[in-house]
Amino acid sequence: MEYHALDSLKYSYLWNKYRPVVLKLMVDATNGPQQYQFLKHEFHDINPKEKGGHSFAIEISNGRPSKEVKASAVAKSLFAVLDRSTKASELTESATYGFVLDKQYMLHINLEKVEEVEEVEDASPEAVVTPDAEESSEVEVTPEAKESSKD
Repeated sequence: MEYHALDSLKYSYLWNKYRPVVLKLMVDATNGPQQYQFLKHEFHDINPKEKGGHSFAIEISNGRPSKEVKASAVAKSLFAVLDRSTKASELTESATYGFVLDKQYMLHINLEKVEEVEEVEDASPEAVVTPDAEESSEVEVTPEAKESSKD
């Protein structure tokens, strides 16, 4: 049996169980903040006397968690499970997600910032499309392009 770092994280079993739910909430967060109510016993069965409680608040951006993840075993386990998920990695590479588990065991997921990836199109120096030409599908040829086509 292969050993993985997740095996040593107390809450990884719980987060693995709810990983599909968390991923769906992350996807749905594009339409607004999402939340999911956990049952208190799910966390207390693992460790009833968690130092600092079970609540946490972290951000994940560019596939990396905020520094607050180190302070909470619950948050650390959540990040470890999401880090192994291809879908979660794709989502957090292009956006910043906020995760908050409050004292009532309500998980809040917010899409805080989407980083736009600009695609630079290969503009041909021979042809320049003018705003008026876009509507009529005409292309204006610049004088430089006329000279270069003579060569």
